[in-house]
Amino acid sequence: MKARAYMAYLSLLAAVTLGPQVRAEALHYGWQKVDDLNIFYREGGNPGAPTLVFLHGYPASSIQYEKVMERIASPTLHVIAMDYPSFGYSDAPDHTRYAYTFDHIAETVRHFLVARGIKHYSLFMQDYGVPVGFRLLSSDPDAISAVMVQNGVIHLDGFPKAQDPNGELRQHWEHRNAALDQRRIAYAMGLKFPQPEGWDEDDKMSPDAMLLMVASAQRPGVAVARTDLWFDYGNNVKRYPAWQAALRQLHPPVLVIWGSKDDFFTTQGAVAYLRDAPQAEVHILDTVHFATLEEPDTIARLILDFVARHPFDAKPAP
Repeated sequence: MKARAYMAYLSLLAAVTLGPQVRAEALHYGWQKVDDLNIFYREGGNPGAPTLVFLHGYPASSIQYEKVMERIASPTLHVIAMDYPSFGYSDAPDHTRYAYTFDHIAETVRHFLVARGIKHYSLFMQDYGVPVGFRLLSSDPDAISAVMVQNGVIHLDGFPKAQDPNGELRQHWEHRNAALDQRRIAYAMGLKFPQPEGWDEDDKMSPDAMLLMVASAQRPGVAVARTDLWFDYGNNVKRYPAWQAALRQLHPPVLVIWGSKDDFFTTQGAVAYLRDAPQAEVHILDTVHFATLEEPDTIARLILDFVARHPFDAKPAP
């Protein structure tokens, strides 16, 4: 190997193995009043610095990002994550008072950001956070500097259970299936308090995160409300082509991180982003659906490296 090529190889190896320094910074917590709801959030770093907004998945909450946020919050990077209504520590209004649709969740997130004074930001989205975030991107593309995705799809490639138009999911989204609703409610209400029986000692998932998922899901009316939201997921599938087109037209920096052990959203969904965003950087990890709970150090390094190479301002360019 020639000297110049060898030195380049060593530089690349150092960047991959060492990466940006990862450290821990304490977050702070609170509730923001949004449209008469108390919306819980976690926040860290300098509020005057560029902001990275984390949008969580199902059935988790902002706790799935706790460790990553602690590792990347700094004087030069502001991080914030909220819990959607009925998730985590946010209020859980009855579904007759709050419409559990992705349009409405996105509206609540938008109003939350306005209330926190956040006008320009980048997005990190997982699972349910992806359709929420792409609604924000579609409605105000100038506000968003970069797109980061972890196990969340905008292509049917990575969503095998939804590929068959005659399959149970697609049929449910066309003609709501009460039996499927009841199965989902029974599953949520049957979730158990974390305990030694059945616990896998190799599991990197925090029992604290699992406990919050269970407690949140089993509050009065929540399981029913979330069946409304799952029924509405069919409207996300209908918007996939528009969101794909948005990536092609806007050409934002894109980071894709994927847990390869996710059977629901498979790795084909990660690769599919390259069709619409050939500039995307795709990283496949040996984790499950909630990769940020399993590999926070790895994901923190990937984010810090990505942000260093694609810096974004706290305010939009004039």
